[in-house]
Amino acid sequence: MLDISIPLLQFISIIMIAPLLNGIMQKVKSLLRSSRGPSVFQPYYNIIKLFQKEVVLSRDASYISIISPYIVAIVPIIVAGFFPVFNSHTLFSFSGDIIALVYTLALGTFFLALYGFDQASSFGGLGSSREMTVSSLAEPAFIMIIFTFALQSNSTNISRIFELMHGDIFFQSPVSSILALMALYFVTLAEAGRIPIDNPETHLELTMTHEAMILDASGRSLALLEIGSFVKTAIFLTLFSNIFMPLGFYEASSFLAIFLGIGIYISKMIILAVIVSVGEISIAKLRYFRIPDAMMFGFVLALISMIIYRL
Repeated sequence: MLDISIPLLQFISIIMIAPLLNGIMQKVKSLLRSSRGPSVFQPYYNIIKLFQKEVVLSRDASYISIISPYIVAIVPIIVAGFFPVFNSHTLFSFSGDIIALVYTLALGTFFLALYGFDQASSFGGLGSSREMTVSSLAEPAFIMIIFTFALQSNSTNISRIFELMHGDIFFQSPVSSILALMALYFVTLAEAGRIPIDNPETHLELTMTHEAMILDASGRSLALLEIGSFVKTAIFLTLFSNIFMPLGFYEASSFLAIFLGIGIYISKMIILAVIVSVGEISIAKLRYFRIPDAMMFGFVLALISMIIYRL
């Protein structure tokens, strides 16, 4: 019973904390702007409220608009089952799961872009084309980062990578690890749709990417799309925290180890959410045609990280 309870608890932890991270980011940004802002639990209220509302579809929309929100929500939820939070035992674990993670997330991005195109609106098509461009630029950097950590740990299994990073591997090649983490930060901002790559708070035609694709969504469909976005952000922050902050990872299955692991995990995620929020409020959004430069910078950092490690 304990063998399945720990993986389930880790899986539930990622899913449940995902909306909270978005609420914390909004709250921190509001406080830095000298305003009160919404409650950190507002995303939970929004999701519950949206599930109670009717779905309105365009007359030009096809079955893609019906199934895409479910796929966009389910894909990151499945990927969350790959991730260890405080223990190496996960729901889904196999030798190449970190590579499967990349392309499983890409499936969700693909259907999100299809949803935007299927609305037959100029905003949806604009957002989808921008999203696929950013995703295609971020994916090579993400793959390079993964290979860097896979080389350091001699494994493409996420649990194994996290377990070794919580040992002393991170400090065996600190320059390589730090450069890879800097690249991962750029990829996280791109995949999560945060400033300077995208601005989740705007509906201006010249700046929005993710919001343009879901502009015509409503009711349950919008709730599912938001859940997918929240969980995807939580996945990248979990990846970042369990490599950059090697604390709270225990092989023991005692109640104390589980309690400490969950507490440390939540603390790390809150710290990262605050860091992302401060970073967003401190810089301006990049012009769309400058985004490839930022993604190329992330790729070069990841490439240099791998080269340094091999040297």
